[in-house]
Amino acid sequence: MLDGVSQGLKTIETGFNRLDRAATRVARDGAQGELAGSMVDLLRARHEVAAGAAVVRTADDMIGSVLDLLA
Repeated sequence: MLDGVSQGLKTIETGFNRLDRAATRVARDGAQGELAGSMVDLLRARHEVAAGAAVVRTADDMIGSVLDLLA
């Protein structure tokens, strides 16, 4: 179960790193008009972070259920 939390956090970190790279490209190349790829990466980063958060939330719920059973 803690592996689920670790994996979720890793996915969130990957999403934020992708977001940072895409935002840097938008800021650097935005005036040149080539934004499509960067915008796709921004959307992908958003979904990646949301998926990682869902994994962490689910792992937290599972840990809570196990603790309830052991109490």
